[in-house]
Amino acid sequence: MRRKFSKDAVQHIYQRSMHGFNLFYSTEDFLVFYTIVSIQARRYGITLLGMCLMIEHIHLLLSADSLCQMSGFISAYTSIYAKEFNARTGRKGELFKSAYGNAGKSEMKKIRSAIAYLFNNPVEKMLCSRAEEYRWNFLKYYRYGVSIKTEKCSRKLKRAMKAAEFSFRSGKHMKFQMLENILRSLDEAEREMFTDYIIRLYLPFDCKRTVGHYRSYEDMIKAVNSNTGSEYEISERHYCRSDVPYREILRYLKMNGIHDAGAMISLPDEEKLQYMKSLKENTSASYTQIRKFLHIRPEKLKAPK
Repeated sequence: MRRKFSKDAVQHIYQRSMHGFNLFYSTEDFLVFYTIVSIQARRYGITLLGMCLMIEHIHLLLSADSLCQMSGFISAYTSIYAKEFNARTGRKGELFKSAYGNAGKSEMKKIRSAIAYLFNNPVEKMLCSRAEEYRWNFLKYYRYGVSIKTEKCSRKLKRAMKAAEFSFRSGKHMKFQMLENILRSLDEAEREMFTDYIIRLYLPFDCKRTVGHYRSYEDMIKAVNSNTGSEYEISERHYCRSDVPYREILRYLKMNGIHDAGAMISLPDEEKLQYMKSLKENTSASYTQIRKFLHIRPEKLKAPK
């Protein structure tokens, strides 16, 4: 079908992974993808109004001058992240579906509805009770600048921040190996500070323009939390209301000594199917969710959905 596009409209972009596979397992995964999008948005001259990273799909709100510009941007960040993700996990092949959904929003009411819809994805999936509580829709960062107080930071944290700043100023995204080494060396509180620092440092959103659809940031928060928004122009597949079982799987694996859940992707299918039984017995995840978590193709799964 001929893709509809207008440079005067705000575009709602929706992307799914191949076979519904999980895209993100760790803080490192989210940060690598986020910094890739940030760098590529600047490279392609894309104005980003919002982004929400869910476990197996993503949403973006953006403005572009042409369909070619928008498609080039989407192709760039998906292919770069797939390459990085595949190298880390040992998987092969495409990670995202090549076709993405887009819907142009020109009227103020429709733009606000798209904003609310994007930010409320984690609320609808029961990952939080209020939209601003979810880190990976970045809503809480619209209010703050890049600066962070470093006077009381440890030397390790200061060195980590300098390394991140060097990558940003060099026009490069954060790499898995670098992030893993840094986060491993920090305590829990420092890891939180470092993650916030990277998000604020790479912040790619035109926050002023997004908030400008409301009277203030506070009004935007109130509006988002009082109206979940709607989207009828993009065919978004809804499988399960809650994404909480994915967190249960991660906790269960960690309790059993598996701290790098993403590494399970490269296991043989026979071994993955063995894990499936214990995950089904010890979490509330469905067979379909476990399949997506373990990157098992649908035709390999003979258990009930």
